[in-house]
Amino acid sequence: MIGKSSVLALTGMGLLAACNPTDDPVASIRVSHDPATVLSMSFVTDFAPYEAAAAALRTLNPLYTVQNFVWPTGFGDPTNRSYSIANGRVEYAHAAGLTGAGQTISIVDTGFLTSHEEFDGKTITSSDGAAGQILDSEGDIESHGTGVASVAAGVADSGRIIGVAPGADLQLGLFDSNLTITNANNQAIATQAIVQNNSWGFRPNLASGFSASATASDFNYIFSGSSGQQYLQSMRNLANNSVLVFAASNDATLTSASLLMGLPVVDPDLESSWIAVVNVLSTFTGTAITSGDLISAPCAEAAAWCMAADGTVAGASAEAADGYFYWQGTSFAAPQVSGAIALLAEAFPTLTAQELRVRLLASAENGFYTHTGSVDFAPGVSHGYDDQFGHGFLNMKAALLPIGGAYVPRSSGGSVPLGSPAILSAGLVGGGLARSLAQYDLVASDGLGAGFDLPASVLTAQGAVRYDPLGTINNLMAADLASIAADPFVKSSAFSKYSAGREVSFEAEDLRIAMLVPDAQGSNFGVAVSRDFGSKNAPFRLGLSALHEGAGFVGIQSLLPSHSIRGSHTGARWEWGIPLAAHQQLALSGSFGFAVPEGGVEDMNLSPVGYNSFNVSYSMANVWGMGDRVTIGLGLPEAIQSGRARVALPMANGLGGTAFNTVDVPLAPGGRQLDISVGYGVALLDGADLIFRTVRSLNAGNITGQNSTEAAIGLRIEF
Repeated sequence: MIGKSSVLALTGMGLLAACNPTDDPVASIRVSHDPATVLSMSFVTDFAPYEAAAAALRTLNPLYTVQNFVWPTGFGDPTNRSYSIANGRVEYAHAAGLTGAGQTISIVDTGFLTSHEEFDGKTITSSDGAAGQILDSEGDIESHGTGVASVAAGVADSGRIIGVAPGADLQLGLFDSNLTITNANNQAIATQAIVQNNSWGFRPNLASGFSASATASDFNYIFSGSSGQQYLQSMRNLANNSVLVFAASNDATLTSASLLMGLPVVDPDLESSWIAVVNVLSTFTGTAITSGDLISAPCAEAAAWCMAADGTVAGASAEAADGYFYWQGTSFAAPQVSGAIALLAEAFPTLTAQELRVRLLASAENGFYTHTGSVDFAPGVSHGYDDQFGHGFLNMKAALLPIGGAYVPRSSGGSVPLGSPAILSAGLVGGGLARSLAQYDLVASDGLGAGFDLPASVLTAQGAVRYDPLGTINNLMAADLASIAADPFVKSSAFSKYSAGREVSFEAEDLRIAMLVPDAQGSNFGVAVSRDFGSKNAPFRLGLSALHEGAGFVGIQSLLPSHSIRGSHTGARWEWGIPLAAHQQLALSGSFGFAVPEGGVEDMNLSPVGYNSFNVSYSMANVWGMGDRVTIGLGLPEAIQSGRARVALPMANGLGGTAFNTVDVPLAPGGRQLDISVGYGVALLDGADLIFRTVRSLNAGNITGQNSTEAAIGLRIEF
């Protein structure tokens, strides 16, 4: 009589990812003035590592919270709240280590108390002034310029405030006359200032009521004469390599742009270096600006190169070297934008001043109003504006992130979008390729040409650990509690469990033939032949196999169109059962193989690889009663032991371009999978067996730190 069996099985599987603890970023918050703390050629693509540090600066650090205040009487509606530095997301730049170090900000204003504590340790150059302080034409030390300079670049050492770019140096000049402004511009050029702040405008002629606006007639009136022409030419010269920032008028009744903020209307060649700034009181929810109140003149004709900031700030005053004052107006919105340019210049040292300006405008937050126009800054990068707010509110965080997408260039030409990896890594390689590539950086570029340092592992996607619940059930169904096999709960496979396909086998006496038949998703096929040697109580099996992978190579697959990786394997496997005391047995098994790649990805060449496996299991029968069986096993599934990949990585060449450097990286996983298994079976009644097996996998899928547990229980009934 031929026995038939049926199994009712319940299987459960779980994946528990292990995470390594990281240092608490809040515990070590400080603003560093050391440029070595910032990436050398580019910046980050994700602020997630800095979120906690930025939040701590914003909510706990008095240098920042001093700016979080309700307007005092006389400054407007006392119910309005202002938090300029947080509304502009400046704390994110500081949390990531940016300070503007290595940059010079030029400021043209009324005068400066350079001995103020907010300027301690800075390199300060001045035109038309005495050492230690700059005097205006009347010989008075002016607070206005001191406050403006502190908002742009206050050093924070006082513990009272922090400037937007605390690590930047200063070049200072007066706007007393065309001559003093020209001298300031020329010195700004000599000091290679990346930006010049102008929180002033041409004073009206009180007798005539004249106030210069952005018209050809006023342009000709202001810049007539030799001194006016010299001043204009010095601005044009400065604009070649610097951004010029001009504050709008504080007169909210005006409906047109003042001459300097709107100068590109008359002189269009200046537009690529120009930013006009208006003063906006915003409603900030913590993640976005939901509304804004314009409390200055509008952008008007300057809208296409205009943006907004919150001009209510605490800053230095010239009353004393440790004097401070709450300032309000476009004069103090503009230096926030100027400081932001210095931060961007530190983060993206290969970009020109004009490219930095585009980043700031194209990233401004403009979702809180309706746009009446737009500027196409680059293919795929368009940004809307209107006549009131221009391009919107300063957003330092957005300016530092990729704009218009991010792309990894390929050595063969073209690029791969960031987030669309070229290689899938799993199987015998596991996390090996990603782990090896993570030791190297590559450069990605965004839609505005900025570079971003990234670990080269972004080229890879980590394949998921593949589970086979149906195979687990089949193993339970086939378990023979009376077998001499050390682990009757697992069927030995001639092919790696990482090779997709269905395995079928044929046995005749001491010969076994196994075949791997392609499944619907793959084109893998193989054959293995094994033979038993030794005695029945101490069997020894030796086998040879050949395998062809049609859609991958030892777990590596190409994700690029028209590229494929294939491979051919040869291998050997052995199994040895060793009897111990009565009803006890030890079993050893292992395999080794060699694989040769075919095809590949143009940016990566693979070498032949070697791999192996090893397993040991202990079995005891009649443990708690007749017919029961328990097994304990340790196993190292197949994993790469030797083999390398040569990968061409895009890296910055120091000249603003990209060079490809070929690196040779090992494929062996850093953490090899270790399986710890327990199986138990007992006969309940005639023809009925209860069978259980669980496996705990450490570094599951050969991925360091990824752990999983697989368990199955079944009731098999023969009839």
